[in-house]
Amino acid sequence: MARIPNKIRSSDGSKEALKLAVRITDLWFVGTPDKSEQAEMVFVDSEGDQIHAICKSDHLKSWKADLKENCTYVMHNFKVVKNDGQFRVCEHEYKLFFIGVTVVREADLHELPFKEFRFVEFANVVAGNFVSGLLVDIIGVVDQVVFRHVSSKNTRVVFRMKDLSGEILSCTLWENYCAQFLSYLNERGDDGPMVIILTHARIKDAQGSYPASVSNSFKASKLLINYPILEIQEFKERLLDLGVEVSRVLLPGDQASSQVSGGSQLSSKDSFLSKAEAKTILEINAISEDAVCVTVGTISKIVMDNHSWCYPACAQCHRKTDIPIGPFTCGCGKDNDQPVLRYRVEVMVTQNNKSGKFLLWDREYAELIGQTADDVNRVKIEDGDLDLNASPQALDKLLGHVLAFKVRIQSRFKNAVVLKYSKDLDLINAVLEMLADSEGCL
Repeated sequence: MARIPNKIRSSDGSKEALKLAVRITDLWFVGTPDKSEQAEMVFVDSEGDQIHAICKSDHLKSWKADLKENCTYVMHNFKVVKNDGQFRVCEHEYKLFFIGVTVVREADLHELPFKEFRFVEFANVVAGNFVSGLLVDIIGVVDQVVFRHVSSKNTRVVFRMKDLSGEILSCTLWENYCAQFLSYLNERGDDGPMVIILTHARIKDAQGSYPASVSNSFKASKLLINYPILEIQEFKERLLDLGVEVSRVLLPGDQASSQVSGGSQLSSKDSFLSKAEAKTILEINAISEDAVCVTVGTISKIVMDNHSWCYPACAQCHRKTDIPIGPFTCGCGKDNDQPVLRYRVEVMVTQNNKSGKFLLWDREYAELIGQTADDVNRVKIEDGDLDLNASPQALDKLLGHVLAFKVRIQSRFKNAVVLKYSKDLDLINAVLEMLADSEGCL
């Protein structure tokens, strides 16, 4: 009889003949490849519980090619030890080590949850209300670059961030993370607020007059800057709704300041086209790596795939919730009387008889049809369609619209997310002129 999968929550060190059905939500490598390199990762199971797992160099050669972020597996047999290091990736009391008889089998377990960020509130960090040594996720808007140092010995940048409450937190990025931040800052156009997510961040305790601050981990952190993902899109929307004031982001030094501030002089047309390549729909469909593109097309169909047209969310932070109706407390700590509905709609965009799927988030869709997702659902219910997944008639308002699109292709999620759109004919014609095959494009 096959062993029933164990739950991560019950992994307490009492047995090592474990069977786990998990998704790898984070994966990073530490050390020198082919010498002292080891893989570290975070597993999540069907209950959403997480545990830190480590595959040391003596076992990594057997498994490196099979370990992939976001993939799902059935695994057997681990050494279970206390999670008592100086810095801890997960709250779980234990962590796992691969051993000689560990079994790794990739499996189609699509029902397992993807990574869920666990953001800390800045006020709690500043007040010292955190678990010492536990790595955290943070999200905030860059308010001011305070200091940067680039040399052959070390590279770092220090900047202030604000969260949605207006609380300020200092953040330091080192080495490659610093280089990524400065590169983005120097190349950005007038793209509005600079919202970042830093995963597995270290919290440094307050020292004297210096308040608590955060920094990246050596290898475990990921730095996401203005990525078109749900959490950042919603943070930007809430930032505008709440009217949080943010300073212009400038690098210290005149030359750096001119590089960044020059972007603020871009026209709306130049901003739309900034840092993007003009691509036909056919070309966009063939792109297999991350890229930002502009194109023109006609919305020809509403796509109903594995996702509904909307999702219930917290009214405060807009994080998705599994509570469809009634009061609930969000993971951000806010009490809600009811969840609010937010759009997540895939549309088919057609150009020259070629079509591609684009993903529209809540702000863009609500602007285009002039109704919130809650309003649309209310009318649908009045008409007798009670199931949330039932597609409302109002979605069809977009059919036939000719728009210029600025999209980000996300190879990791195999989708194209709409960053901006425009109905302006001058801009549409400008994009058409840039396309290699604009004749008969629509």
